Amino acid sequence: MDIKEVIERHFQRYPGMQIQDMVKLIYQNEFAGGHFVGNEEESLERMKREMDSLDHEKAYPVFEDIGNGLCRLHLGGLKGLGLDLRTANMFFINTSNKKKGSLETFTEKLGILKRCCQEKTVTFPQEELDDYLDEYMKRGYPAVSHSESYRRMYAPAYRIVDYVYCKFIDIFSRIDFLLNRKKTVNVAIDGNCGAGKTTLGNLIKGVYDCNLFHMDDYFLTPELRTEERLKEPGGNVHYERFRKEVIDGIKSGEPFQYQIYDCNRAVLADIVNVTPKRLNIIEGSYSMHPTLIDSYELKIFLSLNEKEQSRRILERNGPIKHKRFVNEWIPLENLYFENLKIKDKCDIVYTT
Repeated sequence: MDIKEVIERHFQRYPGMQIQDMVKLIYQNEFAGGHFVGNEEESLERMKREMDSLDHEKAYPVFEDIGNGLCRLHLGGLKGLGLDLRTANMFFINTSNKKKGSLETFTEKLGILKRCCQEKTVTFPQEELDDYLDEYMKRGYPAVSHSESYRRMYAPAYRIVDYVYCKFIDIFSRIDFLLNRKKTVNVAIDGNCGAGKTTLGNLIKGVYDCNLFHMDDYFLTPELRTEERLKEPGGNVHYERFRKEVIDGIKSGEPFQYQIYDCNRAVLADIVNVTPKRLNIIEGSYSMHPTLIDSYELKIFLSLNEKEQSRRILERNGPIKHKRFVNEWIPLENLYFENLKIKDKCDIVYTT
């Protein structure tokens, strides 16, 4: 939603809004939390206190879109999700510490609020709005609190988070469920190249204290790239080495090492030292090879259509690599997906 639609929708949804509540909404749309969050435990304790004060008989929404790729995560809606408060707190911290915003853009958005009043789509008294914004400008455009009347009517208890957490909320809820019941949780993210597997892996790693492994580090060394091997569905990755180094390493519960294959130099290169963690994310095509698939507590598949896949790869890798993807690597992936019915074996499937 653009900011005009955000303003008008929230005014309709919350008819008891005061001017300062609308300014707060626009501020959040531009700056998210508006400040750097340095102390995770203090932030978590504040969240717990707010949760304890809620009316738990009342039905709450979970996410509420406020535009600009952000939403309000209502704490009262978390209970039904099974999402751990620590996870929700990391959504908030990551968003607050990443989102910067611009004073210039913020003042432009305040100008849109004034136009909404002039057009009568929002019915704050024009003179009252002008006086408030003039005084607000003199104070340097600070963050503002909700009005007392808004607090009484709507009892707001939420955090501003990036919309991407809303998009993948089922994954985070499932991980929290598993972590509450299992000693070790291994999550695989497979799917079409360009669908966002690495991005999702990094997103999860930013929320949890976990290990992240990339199947791209296990492509075949030149001597293994035989015609017979490449005809094998899923044979384009050194799954034997991955199982021995990573899967067996995780199962051991002890520190272990693995070696990255450098595709540019076509050699085994850097050695990575791994400290055991309860949560392990394995992302990349072929992560659900038949020799590996039984090692996971959660299996995720990301897919996208051929046109969007081509656009993303061209943008990411350039025309020369794009040609190799289309003629070589995508057909090998599709052979693996189709012959081994990988998508059908997954717990969660997203189309991106």
